[in-house]
Amino acid sequence: MEAKHCMVDCETWGTNNEAVIISIGAVLFDPYAQHTVGESFHVAIDPSSCTFYGLKPDMTTIMWWMGEERDEARKTHMEQEQIDLASALDGFISWFGEDKPVWGYGAVFDNVILRSAFRLVGLKCPWSFRNDRCFRTFTYLAPLVPRPTNGGVVHHALDDAKSQAYWLQAIRLALGCSV
Repeated sequence: MEAKHCMVDCETWGTNNEAVIISIGAVLFDPYAQHTVGESFHVAIDPSSCTFYGLKPDMTTIMWWMGEERDEARKTHMEQEQIDLASALDGFISWFGEDKPVWGYGAVFDNVILRSAFRLVGLKCPWSFRNDRCFRTFTYLAPLVPRPTNGGVVHHALDDAKSQAYWLQAIRLALGCSV
């Protein structure tokens, strides 16, 4: 499989550009393949390291995370080793490699939040702004194509990134378009 694109998913304690990031999940994938992803990246982040760099928690989002339907996601997150934000972003840069299209679920969410974090930590974002892609907009092109289930945990950053990559592949196949 030739991985040409990256699907990224961030779990956060907020929805603005400078939200606290509690985990990052990403997969490399070929948008022209079907239900196949390549190398993955996943890290849980210590929220206190995010606030050190100026990222801000939002109490409404934190309370949303306390909902019963997110019990499994909270449990899996708490079981993971949490590292500091700068180390997580440095690890992402090393994993990412050369510039490529980066898909996030929302024009102003994952990609923008990651860009803000890179800036605040003092690291260069590893992809060009020209390669930002909005997966949420892409899903609206084919509303009848269901999101594939991959047996993962909803709101687990890596499981969501995989599911979204599979969904993008399914939509692209259904539409017969290039991305």
